[in-house]
Amino acid sequence: MQRYEKGEGREQVKVVSLEEMIEQDNPVRVIDAFVNSLDMIKLGFKYAETKETGRKPKDPSDMCKLYLYCYFNGIRSSRKIERECTRNIEIMWLTDNITPHNRTISDFRKDNKKAIENLFKEFSMLCDMLGLIGKEMIAVDGSKFRASNSRRKNLTKNKVKKMIKHHEESAQRYMELLEENDKEIDDQSLEIETKEELQEKLEAAQKRIKELNEIAEEIEKNGNISLTDKDSKHMSVSNNGTDISHNVQVAVDSKNHLIVAIDVTSSPADQGQLHNMSTLAAKELGIELKETTENTEDTADDIKNTEEKKSENEIIEDIENGQDNEYLMTVLADKGYYQYEDLKKCLDSGILPIVPKQKNSTKTGNEKYIIDNFIYDKDKDIYICPENKILKNVSRETSKECSYKNKAACIECLQKDQCTKSAKGRVIIRSEQNDIYDKVNEIMDENKETYKLRQQIVEHPFGTIKRTLGYTYFLTRGNENVRAESFIHFLAYNLKRVINIKGVKETCNLP
Repeated sequence: MQRYEKGEGREQVKVVSLEEMIEQDNPVRVIDAFVNSLDMIKLGFKYAETKETGRKPKDPSDMCKLYLYCYFNGIRSSRKIERECTRNIEIMWLTDNITPHNRTISDFRKDNKKAIENLFKEFSMLCDMLGLIGKEMIAVDGSKFRASNSRRKNLTKNKVKKMIKHHEESAQRYMELLEENDKEIDDQSLEIETKEELQEKLEAAQKRIKELNEIAEEIEKNGNISLTDKDSKHMSVSNNGTDISHNVQVAVDSKNHLIVAIDVTSSPADQGQLHNMSTLAAKELGIELKETTENTEDTADDIKNTEEKKSENEIIEDIENGQDNEYLMTVLADKGYYQYEDLKKCLDSGILPIVPKQKNSTKTGNEKYIIDNFIYDKDKDIYICPENKILKNVSRETSKECSYKNKAACIECLQKDQCTKSAKGRVIIRSEQNDIYDKVNEIMDENKETYKLRQQIVEHPFGTIKRTLGYTYFLTRGNENVRAESFIHFLAYNLKRVINIKGVKETCNLP
């Protein structure tokens, strides 16, 4: 005889409230406490203020709780959320048994994009009040999230060229058949029986050719084009693959790896985002940065004015002695953010950028003779090559760029073929930008141990979002909608992170 432990049975009647079924240390209580502490009108949620007449809308507080809970647990499809409302006891407790339609659920996210961003910022302020944000150092990075756009609906220059060729050949075939002037068209492959049908096919092909030529012109200006999500682009992703994606940029505080700033861009490259993300992070952290000169045409004058205030050697000396009080915050970023305009703006704003330089190459393929191995002596205004030969400044004083070379030494050098392919010898070009690059390189050399923290700070959130929660793609389309969805993704991450650090009971005791 088999013996098993049995439950109480399906027919057993039990009178138990939802409150009794939710444990005191259940994370759902944190979501409830957080949303109840918010002013929905101030945050700008639709229907936060109701009219005296008409159909009653769903309470935005309940909808916020529903969204936060579902994203917190890896559920984000509106239809899946709708089903959870009828079977998930935690959602029943959290939202007082509301059962919104899936269209109402999806419309809430669409109609409250700015309010969702404000919700994220409100939680960041709470984290600051709890002492979880350090405000001293942030790490910036970007990651590609797959867009709601198939590869077939993404057009590139070559793809459009092939499509135009195909339709032109079809149109040419239709025209040849029309020229025969036969009333009955005998061509089984075209599945056309009359001359009128052939004329319609020809007009459709010509119309399509015109549309494709317009698309080709746009591709020449803006690169590849996506038809479903127009803001998405064909980008390189992890494991040397490519996909139609959005580039999500984040700034992460170093103290507890909490995300403090988010942005979404259609550019596949991270270049040009360092100062933008640093500024967004500083604004959210309440750090007032120094004013910068936005006009990049006055670069030489700006550098001159900066050097008059403080010399490069003095700045490096301050870093070595730990006296970097002139810097209001420190930013860590990988070599993809190594761009002159961004680095200069960061330094002028009072931001200390710790960014490694990109690896240079040489036409000969010998890494010994890359430009990084040519040492610049600022006092003597000369370059010293790897073979200890001196390259002097031979440019005019009025020139914006300086040229350094030593033709005689290069011709006699036994390693000339390994250094350059030019018959006249190696020439080094130096501009005003090199002063900023040298300054940033010095900062990087003095902060190599600090830079090692970058990966564990900024890639930890992306790993949690993509691997733990499974958010590797977007459900929404367009940068504005994708940005709003990103705020929900990373709010769910921040919430999960705070609960892991503080615990449920302590987090529920909101200030």
